[in-house]
Amino acid sequence: MTRKQFFLVFMIPTFIILFFLAFYPLLNAFYYSLQNWDLRSSRPIRFVGLKNYIQLFTDARFLNSLRISLLWSVITVGFSVFFGAGLLAPLINDNAKGSFRTLCLFIFIIPALLPRVGAAYMWRLMYSSSIGIINYFLSFLRIGPIGFLENPSYALYSVAAIDIWQWSFLIAALTIILLQDIPKEIVEAGSLDGAKRWQLYRFIIFPVIIPPFLSIFFIKMMESLRSFDFIFVLTAGGPGIATETLDMYAYWQGIGSAGRVSYASSMSIVMLVITIVLITIVWRGLVRWHD
Repeated sequence: MTRKQFFLVFMIPTFIILFFLAFYPLLNAFYYSLQNWDLRSSRPIRFVGLKNYIQLFTDARFLNSLRISLLWSVITVGFSVFFGAGLLAPLINDNAKGSFRTLCLFIFIIPALLPRVGAAYMWRLMYSSSIGIINYFLSFLRIGPIGFLENPSYALYSVAAIDIWQWSFLIAALTIILLQDIPKEIVEAGSLDGAKRWQLYRFIIFPVIIPPFLSIFFIKMMESLRSFDFIFVLTAGGPGIATETLDMYAYWQGIGSAGRVSYASSMSIVMLVITIVLITIVWRGLVRWHD
């Protein structure tokens, strides 16, 4: 058996599994999106072409959920990277040594290890207007009670803060690990040239770790566009539609009360296209910035 044949023997099962777990559901969703399948209706299922896609972009609720999804991604990805890689990682890397640094890494990973549904329930109690510990402390400052999850003006940012809490510490831990591989000679040379600490990070250290850091960034970016479980537990898209993201709206239209399977399928295809476009744009921008 040649090396190429040996490679194919092991890769074919992987491709078969990938087809049934990824490509087949995707093709199926696209097929349904071109029909008029409605669980509430007894009418026969028929081909309607791009009607569902055209209706999407005249649907005010869909456009609102698209806006919420993009805003959610910008907030959670931006602030998670800023706090994790931009603030916490340099702070711990410069000031914590030995076993204390190891302890910090362990503590930083804990929030990400918590089940997202469990973390959501925990924060839901903490945010509570009546029994929440956050409003309890705010009462000493004669502030509140604040309806963090009940007020449409605060709900999205309150939920985003929890996601940032989970991810910023994990990103900080992974960034600290990447910083350990930076050759000390490069940093020392920059210091001898009179560079300040922030200049060392901006012009020497961060550009070196950008290639491996991109994988962390894109994992977080893809996760931010798949936030259904987190938001469903905390607000279920409310109050009203203040936190209703694309996947949440697709759920209500397809599996929830509406039963419009084809319409929800068209939303899932649009979500996929948006994800690919956003990742491509950000990837090219970061590569251009790094070069």
